[in-house]
Amino acid sequence: MNSSVPPFSSRLRCRMQLITISELRCYCLIRQEVFLNRGRQQKMSQTAARLLGLLSLLMVPRTWSGTELAERLNVSSRTVRTDIGTLRDLGYPVEGTRGGEGGYRLGSGGSAVPPLLLNPDEAVAVAVGLHSGLSCIIGGMEETSAQALAKLEQILPATVRNRVKNLAHFTVPLAGNHPMPIVDPNLLTLIIEYCHSHERFRFTYTSETGASSDPGGTPSNRERGGEFEVEPYRLVNHQHRWFLLTFDPGEEAWMIFRVEHIVPKLPGGRRFEPRALPAEDIGAYVERNVSASRWKHAATVTVDAEASEVMKMLMPAEGTVEALDEQRSTVKIGAETVSTMALTLARLDVEFVVEDSPELNAELRALSDRLLRATTQAGPAAAHRPTSI
Repeated sequence: MNSSVPPFSSRLRCRMQLITISELRCYCLIRQEVFLNRGRQQKMSQTAARLLGLLSLLMVPRTWSGTELAERLNVSSRTVRTDIGTLRDLGYPVEGTRGGEGGYRLGSGGSAVPPLLLNPDEAVAVAVGLHSGLSCIIGGMEETSAQALAKLEQILPATVRNRVKNLAHFTVPLAGNHPMPIVDPNLLTLIIEYCHSHERFRFTYTSETGASSDPGGTPSNRERGGEFEVEPYRLVNHQHRWFLLTFDPGEEAWMIFRVEHIVPKLPGGRRFEPRALPAEDIGAYVERNVSASRWKHAATVTVDAEASEVMKMLMPAEGTVEALDEQRSTVKIGAETVSTMALTLARLDVEFVVEDSPELNAELRALSDRLLRATTQAGPAAAHRPTSI
């Protein structure tokens, strides 16, 4: 043997290169680790996909047996039980029952907020809501909405992300003529808890104008710093303001408060037995009474039409309608100006009589004369006026 050639035990010729046995062993170990990592990644990917599929099934409001889930996911029942445990560890409240009709279903909530599974349309809908929250009338929600929207956009697929970005770019919120009152979200949550638990709500009311009640009177004790203990029933958002519908046992009357003027007092009052609401449509009820309490001018008008027909002609903020008999109705109309009231009545396509407002009658006569002059002055000259296109 030529002594210049290294022995095979220490050298190996491979592709015209000499490597040591230790180098070959290291190379093999590296390849093995790469193969194992690739297998782990593939297994993790399969597990994640299986968990998402299981979660999608559990989000259907029904009870699934272990066998059904195993067949849907094409896995064993043991794997289903393991995946159920994994979802529980992630915070999903998966409920399980035993017996012939037992199975699994997603509960109503847990101690932590788990990841949420959304399809593209649902993700866009959530983004729309978060984008609206950037100009929200609930105090402190702007920054929270922006943070949640940024997190959502980061994980969205490219096509869905573009839809959300287009939404933010091409939609512009229009600011109102009057500043919107900002309401603390903790106050809204507190009021809702009182409504749910049927517990009297104690608070100080800081408004100079006081609360609005049915039929809109303002007793003398409703002033700045007035204290109340009422039965809370509903929160209503109307024209960018929050209103609380309550019943005052002391006054024996339904009352409506603007939430931004409420300063709660703790603890709350005693529990109460809920009573029937004053109307089926609480939103329309609050709108009608809140509008009436803000009117600077008001009048009573008898209209020669059924109440149901008159309601179709008037907006709730313009007046309230009550049936007088089968053919007539009584309308309590109001507005910031008498001229606005006159224009509202002129829009009615029926006969009417103003009962108690000389100012409104005078405005109606002035409007009638003005309209009459407009039609008579447009006589022959109007026939020769060129038509513009």
